[in-house]
Amino acid sequence: MKRILSLLLFSFTCTVLFSQNYNVPKDYKFVIAEDYKTYEPQIKETMEWLLQTSLGQDSKKRQEANAFFIAWLTGEPDIKVNIHPKVVNFMDGNPELLIPFMIGWSKYALDNNYSKDNIAGNMAGIEATVAFYRKNRGYLKQDKNIEKYEKLIEKGNLEKEIKKNMK
Repeated sequence: MKRILSLLLFSFTCTVLFSQNYNVPKDYKFVIAEDYKTYEPQIKETMEWLLQTSLGQDSKKRQEANAFFIAWLTGEPDIKVNIHPKVVNFMDGNPELLIPFMIGWSKYALDNNYSKDNIAGNMAGIEATVAFYRKNRGYLKQDKNIEKYEKLIEKGNLEKEIKKNMK
């Protein structure tokens, strides 16, 4: 029992410290292609913070971080997130889940030499969205589509489902 309590306390402390140490970049400018590359370390930190921080925490900072991420992604010349309506089928009930999807896809592309693989990008986006949904169930509406993706991930059938839905 002590071990569990210690682990929970350590986990909570790490989350609080990470949340406090993150600062949203200010006065950023994206004019030329090199500007996007320059901000990649801050973008990676921002994506991690957005995925790890609860929806109930730091709402002003979350809005600023979302704006920074969207501004970067919108003009980033080497990453294009394709939103296929049959794959991203969870927008009606929880539109805030679009950001974790785009983050998952973007992280995959950054970590894989700006991969343009739509299947792998969708998988990474869905996996990030499912993980975010799990962490934030208390702030989100129940979503049968996300819960279906949870089961597909557990069974190792996510790729098959994405390929089917993209036809």
